[in-house]
Amino acid sequence: MLIITAFMLISVKVTAAPSLSASQLQQLQQLSPAQQKQLAKQYGIDLSMLQQNSVTDKRDSSATPAVPQRVTGAPLTSSSKQTNATDKKGEDSLTPFGYDFFAGQPLSTTVVDDLPLPNDYLIGAGDTLDIQVFGKENQQYQLTVKRDGSIHFPKYGPMPIAGYTFGEARDKIQAMFAERVIGVNVTVDIGAMRTMQVYLTGDIKQPGAYTVNGLTTITQALIASGGIKETGSLRAIQLKRSGKIVKTLDLYDLLLRGNSQDDIRLLKGDTLFVPARGPQVSVEGEVLRPAYYELTANSKTLGDAIAMAGGTLPQGYLSSVSVKRQTETGKKQFNLDLTTRQGRNFALKNGDQIVIAKSAGTLDNAIVLRGEVVRQGAFKYTPNLKLSDILGDPKRTLKPSADLNYALVVRERDANRHIDTYQFSINQIIADANSEQNITLQPKDQIFILSNGVDSEFWDDADINAETKQQQQQQQQQQNNSQALTTTAIDVETGAEIDLQQRKQAERFVDNITETVDEQKRTTREAELLPIIERLKDQATYDQTARVVEVSGAVKFPGVYPLSKNSTFNSLIHAAGGLAESAYVQQAEITRREIMNGKLTVRHYPVDVSAMLANNTKGFVVQPQDRINIKTKPNWHKNNTVELQGEVRFPGVYAFERGETLQDVIERAGGLTQFAYPKGAVFSRERLKRQEQERLKMLNRQLQQEISSLALRRQTTSAQYTTSPSEALKLAEELQNAEAVGRMVISLPRALSGDQVANIMVEGGDKLYVPPKNPVISIMGEVQFSSNQLFEPGMTVSDYLERAGGTKQQADKDRIYVVRADGSVMLPNNSFWFSRNQKQLEPGDTIVVPIDTDYLDGLSTASTATQILYQLGVAWQAVKD
Repeated sequence: MLIITAFMLISVKVTAAPSLSASQLQQLQQLSPAQQKQLAKQYGIDLSMLQQNSVTDKRDSSATPAVPQRVTGAPLTSSSKQTNATDKKGEDSLTPFGYDFFAGQPLSTTVVDDLPLPNDYLIGAGDTLDIQVFGKENQQYQLTVKRDGSIHFPKYGPMPIAGYTFGEARDKIQAMFAERVIGVNVTVDIGAMRTMQVYLTGDIKQPGAYTVNGLTTITQALIASGGIKETGSLRAIQLKRSGKIVKTLDLYDLLLRGNSQDDIRLLKGDTLFVPARGPQVSVEGEVLRPAYYELTANSKTLGDAIAMAGGTLPQGYLSSVSVKRQTETGKKQFNLDLTTRQGRNFALKNGDQIVIAKSAGTLDNAIVLRGEVVRQGAFKYTPNLKLSDILGDPKRTLKPSADLNYALVVRERDANRHIDTYQFSINQIIADANSEQNITLQPKDQIFILSNGVDSEFWDDADINAETKQQQQQQQQQQNNSQALTTTAIDVETGAEIDLQQRKQAERFVDNITETVDEQKRTTREAELLPIIERLKDQATYDQTARVVEVSGAVKFPGVYPLSKNSTFNSLIHAAGGLAESAYVQQAEITRREIMNGKLTVRHYPVDVSAMLANNTKGFVVQPQDRINIKTKPNWHKNNTVELQGEVRFPGVYAFERGETLQDVIERAGGLTQFAYPKGAVFSRERLKRQEQERLKMLNRQLQQEISSLALRRQTTSAQYTTSPSEALKLAEELQNAEAVGRMVISLPRALSGDQVANIMVEGGDKLYVPPKNPVISIMGEVQFSSNQLFEPGMTVSDYLERAGGTKQQADKDRIYVVRADGSVMLPNNSFWFSRNQKQLEPGDTIVVPIDTDYLDGLSTASTATQILYQLGVAWQAVKD
């Protein structure tokens, strides 16, 4: 905008240096030096005119500066800026207070002609008055106050007006017209304010002479000068008039209290002097405005400094405020109590460092409630406060997932913050408020309410909206559609075709008859107790073991628990969630570590659980580090079920008692049907499946190592191989994803006949598939055409291979084998020199022809032989020579 204005002002190019007005010079001075040189070259302007005309008298100019204009002094350079910052404290995060008040610069295009003029504005030489007379006579006057302080009316003569306020001058002019002219009204306004020069000296960023208007105040002039250096004082700014100090401005009054009473207007020839900064202290820590603050004779105490910093924060520790003072002999440390008058009146000196430390974050005189409660938090402690007072109405205080049989009070017992725990039962407190379970609390006690594992969000959410119902209906419809599309599947373990709906029912049956332990509930209980357990372990010493015990075996939540001051055997069982369904209550075992003659010994103590629970005896005292093992009932096993598939009269999932055999279960299922083929029965066991999966992983690793070593060996030969090692490694990676089936080869006919060896005992998770009769022989592997051939008695392996077109050239004929329908393997008699009794093929057998991994084609063999002969010839020729 300034460039456009400059072009408009200088619209005609002349050969001689043009005469520019003061306002035009001011516009040019706002441009950058490069822009000034460009315009000067284009329009023939002498740049020295800018300096010469900047100090000429502007009293006859009608332009009034919008903001104070600097007319003398050197501009602020980068070097001077660096010099002004020499008092900064390096990398100190604190900054001197108040100096950012002068940040930024006012826009030079701001106009003040339309601003209302205050009544206390003093009229002086150079002001122009706009006087409007209307009524019987209509006259308009624009009168400028002369140097003698008067204005001259053409008809009425001079009137002294300088030194009057604007309100007084207006009243005087209106009174004069009222006396001399009848029937007129008069309005008086300021048309143009006078301009004047003032001087800014001292620790100013840009000291010099400034042209200002009659409304300029002390702070406006300081802002126009770029502000005060950090070496200058904000609290003793002097306004000098005719060599005398007429006003001292303390900017802290304006910045901290909003008091602008001393920020008066400047007059012609005034001088603003900013002296060097006075004593300064730093205030940091827990205060509202950490910074450096300047002191005065009237504000030099510790209380004054804290007040200037905005006061302390709620977490500030007032009983011991740190004051460090640098003296000739070194630093001195003072610790003052700001809550006392003596501490607040402590006299500060230049350079003092004040630090308000943070108070301790621990709760004092309070009780903390944690865990499965509706409102966690702190409660005020009062003498004789009991648990029932904190818990109140359990229905409103506790969540539905709160464990009512086991909760803890954690109490700090000494200055080292060592803790003790106290166990209590909320149920017993509800039943009897006077019971010993209603513990009397002490300050800083923490109450832990643990979870019972119930999903309260599901069971207590009675508001099921229409959207949720619609989603449930859509999910059910999708399940029904998927079941309608796919009702059967192949069991990967036995190969049987099973009914999916029947399998789901069987799985639900297994879940219903077996005891399940929710691992998520157990993990939640461990996570809740972990901070307490770790703290008890950390405070263990040489002569005092950690007060923890382990409860394992047939309990709902086995794990490590705090040994409370009031713990008993029964209370520890309640802490572990109570006995499980499989618990053997006639006898449990407590294992204890004892030091005998300086050696660690382990002793085992039998405990009658039923007697302990029934009599609630306290004869046996549980000690720290004890291990309580609740034994499981004899012959108690989870998931004692077996699944029968295929040609059984009543297939399905059957529960069994330990010791039952395969024959017993099949007889309970009604035996086999007339279409059953017992020789092809497939038996799968879950335990074998896990073992087989681990073996597959190990074999896969071995196979990869062998392929890698074979690839290194083959690099030294020139033979050509049909399969590269990289392809073999890919095959090994595919085998890595193979799924174990856990198949076990059995002889079902022998088992049904009562053979003790074949009639094995069943285990949980077993599966038996009895296929129907299938008179088929399968041929697979390196044959011309893999196929399934009809079983014909008397035919041999060779006969079936001929029906498949014979073997391929890469077939390993010496390793052909037969997989029986029951999973056993039979090796046919392929030897020319030796013969052995060969078993006949049976329905369901599979003939497998493996591949010869060492096979070499004819070209590779010839190439290798040629190289050998060539090398022999070369060697023979060398011998002859």
